[in-house]
Amino acid sequence: MTGLLAGLFTAGVLTSAIAQQPQRIPPPQPAAAQPGDMSSTIRVDALAFRGSLFDDKARVDLYLAVPYQSMEFQEYNKMFAAQYRVTMAIRDTVGRKLLDTTFTRQVAEADYGTSRGKTGKADIVQRSFTLRPGTYRIEVTVTDQFSRRDYTQTKTLTVSDFNDELPALSSILYVSEIEQRGSRYSITPFIGDAIWNLENPLFIFFETYAERVPQQVGFSWKIAQKDGRLLSSGVSGSAETLKEKTQQHFMRLTYPPRPTAGTYSLTVRMHPFTTVLDTNETVSMTTRPFIIPRTATTAILSDLNRAIRQLRYVVPSQSDIDQILGAPTEADRQALFEDFWKKLDPTPNTTRNEAFEDYYARIEYANKVYKSYNEGWLTDMGMIYIIYGEPMNIERYTSQTGSALLVRWTYPNSQTFTFEDNTGFGDYRLRSALPPGARYQYKR
Repeated sequence: MTGLLAGLFTAGVLTSAIAQQPQRIPPPQPAAAQPGDMSSTIRVDALAFRGSLFDDKARVDLYLAVPYQSMEFQEYNKMFAAQYRVTMAIRDTVGRKLLDTTFTRQVAEADYGTSRGKTGKADIVQRSFTLRPGTYRIEVTVTDQFSRRDYTQTKTLTVSDFNDELPALSSILYVSEIEQRGSRYSITPFIGDAIWNLENPLFIFFETYAERVPQQVGFSWKIAQKDGRLLSSGVSGSAETLKEKTQQHFMRLTYPPRPTAGTYSLTVRMHPFTTVLDTNETVSMTTRPFIIPRTATTAILSDLNRAIRQLRYVVPSQSDIDQILGAPTEADRQALFEDFWKKLDPTPNTTRNEAFEDYYARIEYANKVYKSYNEGWLTDMGMIYIIYGEPMNIERYTSQTGSALLVRWTYPNSQTFTFEDNTGFGDYRLRSALPPGARYQYKR
């Protein structure tokens, strides 16, 4: 443990990174912003590889990613630090616990924005152990030191006897970056089955195990749903020579732009290669899930034209909305819509767009709370709420004549908005004009 972290976690000297805000009930958030969101909670991978040639035990690599968004950082000595506890357990098919271990991790960052998840950084943990062939349940729980929040993930892993039937393929590891250093590779694992960012390249890593070398083989892969619907597929363009009985391989996956959300399986097959690749014969295969999550974007884009019209409180002018709506096809409209929100993403290196989520969460809340003759997002109260957020103070009173109900909203900068209802049916109208240039801006 570094001196900084030792001082922080043993002396108990903590300084809040940000000033405490008045306690108020926040508006409901969309599903993608909840703690269960895979972009902010822990992710777990368990992969099996051949172990010793002299027994049937396999090497199991367990990867854990703890995103910074799931940790609470505290300021100490111009640094931001977090600590969490990890509990790992492995059970067999009858529930017997074969492994039970607990350890603690500390993280420190100099940059406040990084500690708040701005760059999408996560703390990566890898543990390796050996298991005999069989099916296992792996349970991982992370407890944040300061917030006391728990995050739990479970994985089911089937371990094969890689020395029994050869040739064989290992588990598949998703990889976001590969760097060759001489004869060795440095890889950045993409942990978990949920593929959030499909715009960046995605590679796969696996090992082949052969009894006879050298020999020439080739590979094919496909991503498909259970009913056979194909997302994408590919084949190796040339033969690969297996020179070692254990050999490593990398392949790049490709898929169509904006693929349909759902649960798929990635299957990699090894084929014999003589003069051409014989895909009719499979000598070995391996699979793993490939999940494209249903996000807040997915739900909102189910009515794209409506979502575009709802941009009225964030775009500079109506012409911006007209331009998107005027695109010739729905695919073009969706592309322009997504490009618009990419420009406003406060954390472009992460899988989430907090501005997008926050804006449409406000619209959802306005529709629930401020509905009148119009949908809530079209009312004056809905408009002010979407642009400025929750008021710091709300006052309700009756006009001097007693003929109208008045509501005054006050914000931290002493800006106030007064609404008047002359009907008695909750149709509150803003009594003064909206300030020039007022529009939604994301604030942490």
